[in-house]
Amino acid sequence: MASVELVLLHGWALDASFWSEWSHVAEAIAPNTRLTALERGYFGSAQTDPRFSQSASTRVLVTHSFGLHLAPEELFEKADLLVIISGFAHFHCGSDKEARVSQIAIRKMLQKLNQEPTQVLKDFYRNCALPDGYGIDQISQPKKIQIELLRADLELLNSSTVNSEWLSRPRDVLLLHGQRDKIAPAQHVEDLKNIRPDARVSIHADASHALPYENPQWCLQQIHSNLLVNCR
Repeated sequence: MASVELVLLHGWALDASFWSEWSHVAEAIAPNTRLTALERGYFGSAQTDPRFSQSASTRVLVTHSFGLHLAPEELFEKADLLVIISGFAHFHCGSDKEARVSQIAIRKMLQKLNQEPTQVLKDFYRNCALPDGYGIDQISQPKKIQIELLRADLELLNSSTVNSEWLSRPRDVLLLHGQRDKIAPAQHVEDLKNIRPDARVSIHADASHALPYENPQWCLQQIHSNLLVNCR
């Protein structure tokens, strides 16, 4: 029986638990689906470096936010479908004024990260529209917070531009975004669409930057529908 494998890459200041509901939802929508989640290691857990298995007949790379910029080239090469959720080609987009606002926000986060890492994370989760108390297990143990890794990745996020050549590797691309995203506004979809004009786009009218956490069923339904159309 044909099998589908999803490799999941979370964004900045998150961990593999961000995808915790996906396995249950995937089982209901498409039982023959295997999920593998990246762990970046921001909170002391060992880093993982997912690779697609040899047995999967259809390989799907799913990135959230900055996860798009952390994915290694090999995953783009082997993916049949690339799903970019709440993603961006370059974080600072829009008008000069809009770009300056986001640059100032990142600079303030970097300045505050060493002295008040817990508060920076709480503020970030709130801006993502994650529920109150999200990440409490991680940020309640300050000694486990990997400040240098958070800083290094935030600096990379501040300057990174997605590799457009890598985005051409997967056979199909699906862009999922929340209309109410305050971290990476939905206008980022157009930038990604300019790089990959054939990409399919689905916008969730009521979702935020935490789209995969808020609406795993909607995300997986969009992915499943795309596979039925394009990856038979």
